[in-house]
Formats: sequence, structure tokens, C-alpha cells
Amino acid sequence: MPEERVIDRLATFKSLPEWLAAPMRPERVAQSLVQHVPELADGRVRLLDCAADRLRAKGTEWLVRYSIRVADASMGAVRDVVLVGNLWSPLAEAVPPTTDGRPFGRPGWACWLPDLRLALRAQATDEALPALPRLTEPAAVAELLEPLVRATGHPDASITACEPVVVRYKPGSRCTVVVQVSYATGRSTPPSPIVVKTHQGDKGEVAWAAMNALWERPGTWRRVVQLAEPIAYVPKDRILVQGPVPEASTLKVLVREAVASGDPTRLSLLRDRLVQTARGLAAIHRSGVSYGQPATFEDELAEVQEVVDRLSFSVPALANAAEPMLQWLAERSGTVPPDPIVAAHHDFRPAQVLLHEDGVGFIDFDGACMAEPALDVGRFRANLRDIGISTVDVTAGGPRVEATLSLLDDLCEHFLQAYLAYAGVSPTRVLLWECRDLFMTVLHAWTKVRLARVEPRLVNLVHGLRTSGLLER
Repeated sequence: MPEERVIDRLATFKSLPEWLAAPMRPERVAQSLVQHVPELADGRVRLLDCAADRLRAKGTEWLVRYSIRVADASMGAVRDVVLVGNLWSPLAEAVPPTTDGRPFGRPGWACWLPDLRLALRAQATDEALPALPRLTEPAAVAELLEPLVRATGHPDASITACEPVVVRYKPGSRCTVVVQVSYATGRSTPPSPIVVKTHQGDKGEVAWAAMNALWERPGTWRRVVQLAEPIAYVPKDRILVQGPVPEASTLKVLVREAVASGDPTRLSLLRDRLVQTARGLAAIHRSGVSYGQPATFEDELAEVQEVVDRLSFSVPALANAAEPMLQWLAERSGTVPPDPIVAAHHDFRPAQVLLHEDGVGFIDFDGACMAEPALDVGRFRANLRDIGISTVDVTAGGPRVEATLSLLDDLCEHFLQAYLAYAGVSPTRVLLWECRDLFMTVLHAWTKVRLARVEPRLVNLVHGLRTSGLLER
């Protein structure tokens, strides 16, 4: 039967191989560094701390990033070092870096950790985000912002001081900086704070186009949701500048608190916020604006296949384990036509919903596209489940896990019914998108080597498949 064919094969995803898990254990990496780096081995440099920032599959490679803190024994000076490089799987022919005796952590330094099959080098700057230093230095960001603010209706704006604070940073991908801006007295009141972002690739340009399209028709959404006002986009430097969205907390934080505690008051507040979020999402979907490229279920399923293929270079058994799931999603999608496309957020998750007083705001339109509404609704529900299941120890099993899964079912249904009160969407298409995204969370636990997230996400996926009712149809 379909349930056995799809679900049984997924057991292969339950645990990561040791060669992949070990480089994400800071103590294991620290031990290897002390063993193989001469300055650390003989005590000329002392290793104080080692943090595993990232290990991610990209193409056929596994890219790593570590933050290291060391002290020079002779002077006692403490310095921070960023190490980046490659992890080589046992199936790949390793390419150790050339080492030429340069001092540890200095520009051009490299090393090879044979026990972990790690090739590392010192990184001075984030090469994927060349504009980042400009956004974090007060004088440089002030020089950037002043002409942009003047061009948006404040011609006499004169910046006297800037205080940039990095609030979100994904190395090699994107960074968000909130800048508190002080102005000389003038006739107008320029914006402060100002949010400045830089992305790898064209995501900033995508967000700029979507934000402008929505701000051309504010009457369609302004009463129910707040969106950041677009200020400028600097293509050459891939810098997006926008106004703030009020934030006291995020929906992600509230989901985690309410589900973890089970407190009736917090859960009641969460349900109210889910209604507001659903209403805001429906307003975006019904805005009538157009932006970005279309995204279809077939496109997004192809992305899942690409991730499976990427993982299979290193762990061939995963291709066979994923095949029934991918086939079922493709076949089931073909039996239920999608709803008409709308202006979609595309990456809509509780983390993108900001809470303030009695209202909500949406951020991060860098994936904005045209799509069936079920994409946003299903993706939101899948991520809500991912946040909720992380609050319990699934390895222990028992009533607590079952109660949490049941609670998440209820919250997801509550969100869907709230959305349906304001806009139409096919519930079956929502379930398909949700199952697709639950599977993708499992894959991302592998590609990002999230050791603690693999089993909870697999529990979520299997539960979602069994309760969706779609496997038996």
C-alpha cells in the first residue's frame, strides 16, 4: 500500500553518518585542531573556544565555517579567527590544501585535518557579501544612507550619527543591519531606525520589486498588516534599504513559548495571533499586485529532487529512500488542480511575522513570487509544526509527544480556517505543500547537519503523512 511504500523508506533519514556528524561537534574539531596545527600542538597559541557555525551541502561539496578564539601564549593577546573550507566525504577524493608555514589564522593560512577530512583556511572577510563592512561601520553607513534618505522626500536630511547593529546574519548568504539614525534639525522627520540588508545573488532586487508593488496599493493590506516601506536598492553593491516594521517579538517566539508551556493563556494569545496572521496573508494574496517569477508545485518539487541528488553524491542510499515520497507527491499533485496564482511571499514562516501591540507585520520578501495561495499557507503550517516539535524530546516518545503533535494539528487547522474566512484556497493543495515542506525540513536537517533536528523533523513528516488522509486516496 502507498503508506508502507512511502513511509517505510523514510527510516533511512533517521540518523546521519558519523563522518558528517563529527565536524559539527565543536569539541571534536577543537581536538583535531590541537593535534594537527603546530602552534596549537606546542602551546605557542592556546585554543580558547571553537564554535561550529555552519556545515552545508552546496553542489557536490560540503562547506564548513568555524569561529575560533585563541590567545598567543607569549603576549596573552586574544583574537578571533574565522576558518572556512571543505569537508570531504569518504566517497570523494580529498584535495588537501597547500600549507606553507604561515602563522595560524593569518591571511593565506591553511591546514588539513586528516581524521575529519577537513580542509580549512583563514577567512578575513565574507566574500559572498562584499558590502557587509560598509553596513557595519558608522561613518560608512551614514555616507551611504544620507543621499538615499534625501531622495525619498527629505531633501534637507543631514545625518549626524549612525549606530548600526547586526540583527540577523547568515554567513555567505545575507545580513540584516538595523541602523539607529540621528539627524540635524530640519523641516521634515526622516526615518529612524533604517533597516539595511545585503544578500548574495538577486534576492535584494526581488524584495525591492515586491515591496514597491505592494506599496503602490497600500489600501489593500494596510489595515490588517504592516510592511516595511522600500527606501532604495543599490544594485552595484546589492544593498536593500527599507523602513522599519514595529517588533516587540516574533510569532516564532510565541509559538515556541505557547507549545512548550501548554499554558492556556499563551495558547489563546497564539490562536488570536494566528488569525491576525492569516488575515494579513489573505490581504497580500488578494492585493491584485504582480511581481517576481511564477513558482509552481512542479518547480518546488524539482528543488526537492535537486537536494536529494546533492545528498546522494555523499550518501547514495538516500536516493532510494526518497524516491517513493517524491513519486507520490508528483502523482498526487496531478490529481488536484492548483488555485489561480496570487502575489505570494514564498518563504512565509512564523519567524517572518513580527508582533507589536495588537498588530502583526511581515518581513523578508526576498523570495517573493507569483504562486497558488497554498504555497504560503502550506509552508507556514509546516514551519509551525517544525517549531512546535522542537520543544519536546521525541526520542522519549510517550504522551507528551503525542499531545504536542495533536496540539500542532489543532493550531494548523485553526490557521487554515482563519485564512479561509478571508480568502479561498484548496485544503488538499495546502496538505500537499505542507507534506512537501515537511520533507524538505528533513532534507535540510541533513544538508545543514542539524544533528538535533533530524529525528523530530522525521517524526513530524511521518505524522503529517499519516494524518493528511492523502496516502489512502
